[in-house]
Amino acid sequence: MIDSNEGKSPLRLLREAAELTRTELGRRIGVSERQIYDWENGIKLPRVDRAVALARELGVPLQSVCRALGIDVTGVLEDKTPPRSPSEED
Repeated sequence: MIDSNEGKSPLRLLREAAELTRTELGRRIGVSERQIYDWENGIKLPRVDRAVALARELGVPLQSVCRALGIDVTGVLEDKTPPRSPSEED
């Protein structure tokens, strides 16, 4: 049996799991399809603000995006969602 994900980069797998094309993802975060291609293929790394935008659009934690880009986040504390204050629960 052939694995259809074989040879695909982790970032591409995240994008495909979000059911987005390179064009659509690029449009949503304000970059070209070529930039998405370069990130997926390890040619370039995105700026931090673009990595945050990727995480937001892909619906994954920023650390997952970093790992998908080959960035070692070992020892970096994970963000925790702060508890909601009573005024925010309306």
